[in-house]
Amino acid sequence: MAYTIEEEQELNELKNWWKENYKSLIATILVTFAAVFGWNYWQSYQTNKIQQTSALYAQAIYAEQDKTTQVEQFVKEHSKTAYAVLALLDSAKQAVENQQFAQAESLLQKALKQSEDEILSAVSALRLAAVQFQQQNFEAALNTLEQVKGASWEGKKYLLTGDIFLAKGDKDNAKGNYEKALPLVADLEKQWLQVRLNNL
Repeated sequence: MAYTIEEEQELNELKNWWKENYKSLIATILVTFAAVFGWNYWQSYQTNKIQQTSALYAQAIYAEQDKTTQVEQFVKEHSKTAYAVLALLDSAKQAVENQQFAQAESLLQKALKQSEDEILSAVSALRLAAVQFQQQNFEAALNTLEQVKGASWEGKKYLLTGDIFLAKGDKDNAKGNYEKALPLVADLEKQWLQVRLNNL
């Protein structure tokens, strides 16, 4: 098949372009393939890691024997993860149920240090302040409440702050915090809070 002069020129240009660019084109394809493969591998690795951590978390939480040691080991091995904080919160809850408030306080302080998430930090701080309040360590509880951040936690924060001031005998500060909490809490808490306000 004969080519016209224009077709031969186009063919030569294509050959020249290929000679000049084939290395970079192949390199681009290889890099793209490596990036896609690497990304898929990383995603798979992360998913497997999360599944393994979740299984270890369940094992530590639901251990029937030597649970404290298992939780401590789990927290040590998975430091600064949400799972570590959740394990500490669960252990602290059990300590409170057993009226071991000093142990609960220690666990909640660890949870607060471990947490890098605003929600988990707020939950840890609120529970820690409640335990400190239970132990009548009022100043420590008030200081802990200062670490509670986020608008969604303000109702609970003001409510507990009011309880602490009331326990201290400071009715004015208790009333001020209850009034701040009133529009922010759930309906059931509102009724209870209004009764408290009426009795101040």
